Amino acid sequence: MTKTKARAVRKPRILITSRDLELLESMVGPSTARTAAIELLEEELARAAVVNDAFSARPFCRIGSWVTYEDLGSGQIRNIQIVPPGDADIDKRQVSVLSLVGASLLGLAPDAEFGWTDDNGRPHRLKVLSVEAERHAELE
Repeated sequence: MTKTKARAVRKPRILITSRDLELLESMVGPSTARTAAIELLEEELARAAVVNDAFSARPFCRIGSWVTYEDLGSGQIRNIQIVPPGDADIDKRQVSVLSLVGASLLGLAPDAEFGWTDDNGRPHRLKVLSVEAERHAELE
């Protein structure tokens, strides 16, 4: 009989700007409903490295970023914008940071992969292909 070891998947390093952290902490608190996305977001915020809002040493997913990612389970490639919950609009490809996809992408750099298991026990794994700053931010 052969024993098989489950390979532990190391979580990638994540970054968050101090402004995004402040915004998220104001949205997520003790009075917030305990959804799987909120719990995932809280776990990730607890291990994130906080950087200055002007940090530009490497691109990473922030609130307002346009992210192209691959769903490694289905092979589908999607391009979305991570936005606050009030701005979410699936028809415009704007995904809430308080959704499982938004929370899992936040803080990741290109080529990083992140996985989680949903409430139904189904595993998900995403890979960031590219990150662009919010398009209108260049006009400011």
